[in-house]
Amino acid sequence: MTLLVQITDTHVVQRGTLLYGMADTARHLAESVVQINAMRPRPDMVLITGDLVEHPGPRTYSHFRDLIAPLEMPVYLMPGNHDNPAIMAEFFGDTDMFPGEAPHYQYAIEGADFRILMLNSHFDDSELPFFGPRRLQWLEYELESSDQPTLVAIHHPPMWTGIGFIDMVGREWYENIGEIIADHPQVFKIICGHGHVDISGMLGKVPVQMAGAIAHQLIAGRVMDVAPSFDPMPVPPMLHHWKDGEFVSGYYPWPADADAERIDRSSNMAWEDLKDRMRGSMK
Repeated sequence: MTLLVQITDTHVVQRGTLLYGMADTARHLAESVVQINAMRPRPDMVLITGDLVEHPGPRTYSHFRDLIAPLEMPVYLMPGNHDNPAIMAEFFGDTDMFPGEAPHYQYAIEGADFRILMLNSHFDDSELPFFGPRRLQWLEYELESSDQPTLVAIHHPPMWTGIGFIDMVGREWYENIGEIIADHPQVFKIICGHGHVDISGMLGKVPVQMAGAIAHQLIAGRVMDVAPSFDPMPVPPMLHHWKDGEFVSGYYPWPADADAERIDRSSNMAWEDLKDRMRGSMK
């Protein structure tokens, strides 16, 4: 069994400031770290899928690093459109959190149950994604090198979302990714961030899941192309759970009062007795 936590789009800013004067991204990330450490069973690792900071540089990455330092399990990072992969490689070079190297800044995480390929869709000085020949060549090589079940993680969503400001770049940037993955059936899922909203879609026959953001959410139209609204609230961490060849994903909040609010305690009944009641005549 492997338990993988994903958080995304933390958008940490300089200490003592708010993102856009509205969202307390440092508090949101700190609270997420507390929730992750409290999860039971303990997660095996945490992936942070891009937009770690709002403006890349030593001050913001230092702030981000201090905020995630209390995490009690391995942490792996990828760049988003707000990050700078070269600065990340230099700043986190003394850790195992970002082993990606120039020119593509991509890497594999080897696990007992499945592999994770951490891709880089960052495009300098743009909100839009990019995935050029060198990155494609690396992806194809990694998929050719092992037929172990593989999870692909990337910042931008390689799928049609129905949201105008996300889809405006078109499908061309991820079509080659889809062609390579179609030839490698060991890829069972793609996870991503970027959109600040939770949406599931497909890249060919492979499911894609875009998680909501820790920094803030965007209330985005999916029927008409209008500017999104800003909601300065986080989402809970996303738990991806692998067991016996099955992979299940969903938000997994673990607030401080989780144990106090358990239904076996509020009903004053043993949990096994409650489950028997749920079974009813099927017992």
